[in-house]
Amino acid sequence: MEFTIARRVGRRARGMLAGGGAGVVGAVGWLVAAGGHKPGGPLTALGLAVAVLVVGIRERARLKKPFHLMVDDFGITLHDAELSWEQIAAVALHHPPQSGDEDDDPVPPRLVVWPAPGVTLPRRPDRTFDGRRRYTLVDTGDLDQGTAALGAALAQYGGARYETAPRSLRPPTPVTVSGPEHRVPGAERVFTAHSPALGPAALALLALSATLVLPLVDLLLTRRMPVPAQLLGVWFLGTAFTWWATARTIRHWRRPLRLRIGPAGIAVRDTSAPADFRIPWPDIAAVTVGPAPNATDTRPWLTVWPLPGTPLDRGRTHLVDGHQAYALIRLDRLPGGAPAVLPTLHTFAGERLTATPTDLPA
Repeated sequence: MEFTIARRVGRRARGMLAGGGAGVVGAVGWLVAAGGHKPGGPLTALGLAVAVLVVGIRERARLKKPFHLMVDDFGITLHDAELSWEQIAAVALHHPPQSGDEDDDPVPPRLVVWPAPGVTLPRRPDRTFDGRRRYTLVDTGDLDQGTAALGAALAQYGGARYETAPRSLRPPTPVTVSGPEHRVPGAERVFTAHSPALGPAALALLALSATLVLPLVDLLLTRRMPVPAQLLGVWFLGTAFTWWATARTIRHWRRPLRLRIGPAGIAVRDTSAPADFRIPWPDIAAVTVGPAPNATDTRPWLTVWPLPGTPLDRGRTHLVDGHQAYALIRLDRLPGGAPAVLPTLHTFAGERLTATPTDLPA
């Protein structure tokens, strides 16, 4: 399959050139209209517009440089090199670290390759700390065909060379080898964290909240201060807090924590989220049960490692060796904990599952 960048990079360049040009014209007009008084604002706007214009020019210049990327049964072909699969030790879609909030849109991954010993490319290798020589080939955010299409081509032709999860979890496994999810008889299993005390607690808090509101009703009807003026702020804050606690308790009572595992995939319902988080098995590269990635807490988490390019409606929670991880649920919050969940998870996840020895059922 051949991949191109002309459409996406060209569209980005045209947008930057148009925006930067309009910004320059507007900033110059602002500077002229100001007549030399307080030029700081117009000059700042002019500098930003020029910077956008320069980036647009650089993006436009990229289109004149040779670009070629082909992934097929031979291997990976570039405009300046050819690598057969025998010359490739591993290939991956590597997510770079994100400087901002992890809840922001993630930076598109980069296509990276680890050549076999003795094989080099006519470009500078990446700086790594594991002793493995690695090259970055392309930023997938530039590809017209998108990350998912590149991942599908790597899965089809790369086989076990295509790394979809950190090597510290498991050795590379061909994506085309699916788990047993469609060969397992029976329906999905549901694990729900019921708390019998939440119902009475919600009713008690509701009664307390209603009691605290009664003086407000009296104030509206009789114009009499329900409490001394010195305690008015405390009473208001206490009333607001009890209503907040009531709403939160009722939400936890009506929408308890729930984990569903079945032929369709994994679904988690968290009381803090408006909707269930679902991920089907074909989009899952690996599933781990154990401490959350890069965490000192040893309590077991169910963590999902999606295939690169999979669109999900939740931001990642961790990034390990360029692979995105989603810590979904702490299993000790469910009845029976990890030992109760692991048999079902192993039944449906198959080779995708990796569990720490301490979490395996006896």
